[in-house]
Amino acid sequence: MIHSKADRIYQIVIHIIVIAIVVSAIFPLIYVLGMSLTGQTEMMERNYFVIIPHEPTLSSYERILSSPLIWKSFFVSVFRSAAGTLLMLALTVVGAYVLSVRTLPGRSVMLFLVLGTILFNAGLIPTYLVVKKLGFVDSIWVLILLYLVDSFGLLVIKIFIENLPDGLIEAGKIDGAGDIQMLLRVVVPLAAPALAAIGLFSIVFHWNSWFDAMVYLNNASLFPMQLILKNMLTAASGDMMSTFLSNTAGVTPESMKMATVIVGTLPILLVYPFLQKHFVKGVYLGAVKG
Repeated sequence: MIHSKADRIYQIVIHIIVIAIVVSAIFPLIYVLGMSLTGQTEMMERNYFVIIPHEPTLSSYERILSSPLIWKSFFVSVFRSAAGTLLMLALTVVGAYVLSVRTLPGRSVMLFLVLGTILFNAGLIPTYLVVKKLGFVDSIWVLILLYLVDSFGLLVIKIFIENLPDGLIEAGKIDGAGDIQMLLRVVVPLAAPALAAIGLFSIVFHWNSWFDAMVYLNNASLFPMQLILKNMLTAASGDMMSTFLSNTAGVTPESMKMATVIVGTLPILLVYPFLQKHFVKGVYLGAVKG
């Protein structure tokens, strides 16, 4: 197919823009990886800016993975991400199924309240006072209970359920299926792509969150990995970094920080390929009829 000169210029410009975006997205990761694999001598020789190390070393990773603090924070992050996402999906899909019933008394009021939580929030201080009054300060569950329902995801699933063919619901009821059976055997399987997309957003959110842990937790053994990483990145040569660098030759604070970034990012990168096939379809599933 012969393209005009304007079409060829357009294609070239688009390719340049896409390549520039890809490079800008990948370069920071390559830089962080290169710095994490650089030893102290080479780091000093190259003025603390290394993209591809000449003599890569795993000393920083060995030091991090041998730290009980990192492993504790890793399992806290895994527990928070897994439990928080599973509970959120369960409550969100149940709420969506209930609100999809058009004859439900008070349905409009409940939908208005759900929409209100998307537009407004109570604020940090009122939320902290409520959490403290309930006794969840310094508890791992506070990192989960605050995000038990995804209001946006609830609306997406609700719209999807409303768009299901009426004959499908009626056939289930004729066969004697109750609401729980309809939910588990019809709604959940058909809405799996949307649930996967919403679940991926939740996993990424929980894995990357550190501010709520800093506010509500005082016990360092309950800190998620991202809060440990944040403390390391702001500690410079403080007590935390000194603890990691003790008895470790050839390791700089910079390489330790970069290695911690890689360790904290890698697990969530490994999760995405398993949900990628559902991601695009799931994002639009509740917005398109059919």
